[in-house]
Amino acid sequence: MKFMIISIQSSTEQNVTVQGQVAIVTTIQAARSAAIAEAQRAATDQVLGAVVTAETQVANYELIRDLVVRRSGGLARLLKVDKEEQKNGIYTVTATFAVAKQPLTDQIRALLDRTGDPRVLVVLPETVAGQPHAAPTSEALIASALGNRGFRIVDPAQSEKLRLRNEILTEPESAQMAAARFGADLLIYGSAVAEVNTAVPDAMKAAGLSSVTGKLNVKLVDASTGQQLINQVISSPGTGLNLSSASQMAFERATAQVTTPLASKLIDWLAGTGTAARRTFTVRISGFPSYRAYSTWLSRAKSESLFSTVTSRAFDVAGTEVQVEFGGSPDALADLLEGLQLTVTSVSGAEVRAQYRP
Repeated sequence: MKFMIISIQSSTEQNVTVQGQVAIVTTIQAARSAAIAEAQRAATDQVLGAVVTAETQVANYELIRDLVVRRSGGLARLLKVDKEEQKNGIYTVTATFAVAKQPLTDQIRALLDRTGDPRVLVVLPETVAGQPHAAPTSEALIASALGNRGFRIVDPAQSEKLRLRNEILTEPESAQMAAARFGADLLIYGSAVAEVNTAVPDAMKAAGLSSVTGKLNVKLVDASTGQQLINQVISSPGTGLNLSSASQMAFERATAQVTTPLASKLIDWLAGTGTAARRTFTVRISGFPSYRAYSTWLSRAKSESLFSTVTSRAFDVAGTEVQVEFGGSPDALADLLEGLQLTVTSVSGAEVRAQYRP
């Protein structure tokens, strides 16, 4: 599937003539509709390039472009189909659309506010030789590294941090509740433990140096769905003039190994790409008048390229359950479902409820 831009005209509501092409898989009518939809996305994409600001490009132009085009097909109004043909199993449509600029700009702003600036809570309680440490090295280093990469770090008061660390040490399952309490979109938690090495070289003993092994367990979790994106355990040695400096060296070494993978998974989560972004959502739909209507809708959903899988779990005229594997946020899934003859009525974690629109 591909699109190609043919020509552009400028006006308050910008007119764009584009070409959409798709392979003919089922019927000619289905291919024609899909080609028009591709052209519609191409029209939106073209105008988007003219309204995106330098600030937005810095934030992540490619991410915002993909998400806006995915959501904003309705902002490109079909004026006319100029030409259409089928050749070598390909259906091609050349069409002219009128694209509204201001709503498009509003979409960009909303997406930046919603997905371009996630709140990240980092809580990594630290113990050295069995004693809690009030200023965890790994927690501070990870928060600083991600903050420098442009992520917004949730920074509770010091008293709250101490309470959070104690909670997670005693009840790790309380971590997700903590994230909700502070409005975090993503949670990084786990533990950092430094244990004294008993077997050390004689020369180190003679020099009065301390030797420890630092063990860092880091988990990255999508706070809204509970999906675990990373669960990594890293061990690293450390030496120093005292126990404190030795454990700090060990934690610094371990943290250096996990910072880049964390940032990479966070970007995958934002962009809705990669295995880290894939999750299974339950979609409960009411309003199908018959099994035939449901079967037709299900076939259309299964042809949506952004869904990895679509599985029917139960059908009933009172309510239908479908499981969808999707690489994106619940909000992005809701927007996509709105374009598949559904009116989304609620989004909660990994569950979406919707009403069928005939």
